Amino acid sequence: MSAIAQETTIRARFFFDFFDIMNFMEKTQKIGLIMNVLMGLSLSFALSLLGLLSSGHFEKRAWLLSFVLSALLSLLIGFFVPVRKIAFFFKEKLDLSEKSLAFHCLDSLVSDFCYTPLITLLMVSLAYVGAKRQISEAILNGASETALDSIRFFPMFFHALLISMIAGYAFIFVLQPLFLKILLPKQKSGH
Repeated sequence: MSAIAQETTIRARFFFDFFDIMNFMEKTQKIGLIMNVLMGLSLSFALSLLGLLSSGHFEKRAWLLSFVLSALLSLLIGFFVPVRKIAFFFKEKLDLSEKSLAFHCLDSLVSDFCYTPLITLLMVSLAYVGAKRQISEAILNGASETALDSIRFFPMFFHALLISMIAGYAFIFVLQPLFLKILLPKQKSGH
């Protein structure tokens, strides 16, 4: 084979390898975007439902508002916070295999810490404002004014945060591999 033919073959291989890499990166970005949306919506759905059920005051309108706002917040977090890069940073520091259970636990924990406190803060803030409004209306109708002092933000928030962190971790731990399994094409063996 002549030198020109070898050089042309090398350039052609580079050209096709480059487009294979670009195609892979494009697919990876699409999968990441879809994962962001699926995880954000699922976590928001579960945590908003859990929050209202644990409060004992479930209302469809309040749940819908909580779900929509927390879903928007989840999507923003997913777009602007490099959750996966943070997980891989800790993976490298702890020398974990990407396919290990330890890494899956770590990845779920990182996601939980990035999403759940902010979602919980939003939902508890909504609940707090709603409760204060209802108590203020009750005071106008003759209820005791001391009832307004019985609602405190930080105890509400920390109690909800504890429940949400545990539930959020469980949801992420279960749903993340399930969604990945659905989104990633099956590897064909032998070829």
